[in-house]
Amino acid sequence: MQIYRSEPGRRIVQDWCRGVLDRHLPAAERQVVGTSLGHTHLTTVGDGPRVLLLPGTNFGVAASVGLVTELAATHRVTVPDLPGQPGLSSGVRYRDDRVTRHRRWFAEVQAHLGTEPMVVVGESLGAAVALCAEPAPRITGMVLVAPAGLVTARVDPGVLTAALGWTLRRTERWSDRLLGTMDGGATVPERDRLIEWMTLVARHARTSLAPAPLPTPVLTGWGRTPFRVLAGAGDRFFPAHRLAVPARRMLGTETTVVAGAGHLLSHSASGAVVAAVADLHRPGGVTG
Repeated sequence: MQIYRSEPGRRIVQDWCRGVLDRHLPAAERQVVGTSLGHTHLTTVGDGPRVLLLPGTNFGVAASVGLVTELAATHRVTVPDLPGQPGLSSGVRYRDDRVTRHRRWFAEVQAHLGTEPMVVVGESLGAAVALCAEPAPRITGMVLVAPAGLVTARVDPGVLTAALGWTLRRTERWSDRLLGTMDGGATVPERDRLIEWMTLVARHARTSLAPAPLPTPVLTGWGRTPFRVLAGAGDRFFPAHRLAVPARRMLGTETTVVAGAGHLLSHSASGAVVAAVADLHRPGGVTG
């Protein structure tokens, strides 16, 4: 299915993304590559060890420039806008056989990044996509931030009310209210930009639901790959206590609870993500 409600709407969303990149990541390299999920926009910036960052539902590089900028201070970061999500990649969303489709897509993106080792960072939906990849020595570690793919998302009445209002009203007020269910009470430095972005998404795109938990063999197939799982203490969608058991049993790692953060952990506590990446890149840090 096509996620954009109209062709003019697609142009509005993508022009906004390009404007943000022009202003905040002017030195970034941008390229569009062909993949089995349609054209995929890659943004690469910074120097140092390689990091591949996969954003969450309704987010792309333009809505994640804060985290990207912090990571790029010490790493070479590539961010694909996920096909089927609002952003600069293909607006076609596939619903069938997501594991196979995302595994193939991930390999295609990797092929454009040379052969150097990398740490993969997956946020929410991006974590589920990352876990679909074929485990390989080139992936030296993975940081999962408020990850989908391990458990079903929890939607309490307050979240449901905010999500429905955002979908139907499509105003900045409702975008702010929805973000209020995601921030865990934390201060989000780029909140005004996120309100603007989420309002554009509501008006011009069709959102998607959080993916179902991945099949057990997909998760346990990662074997000895070192993981870091981060969860906001106030995350209402993927609470830390629900992530802890599958993370320990199937990925062999404990869940780090980030105090004062919610589902938007990578926006309000980006330093925790940067620290987890640095830990995996540190000699002796990739021990699982």
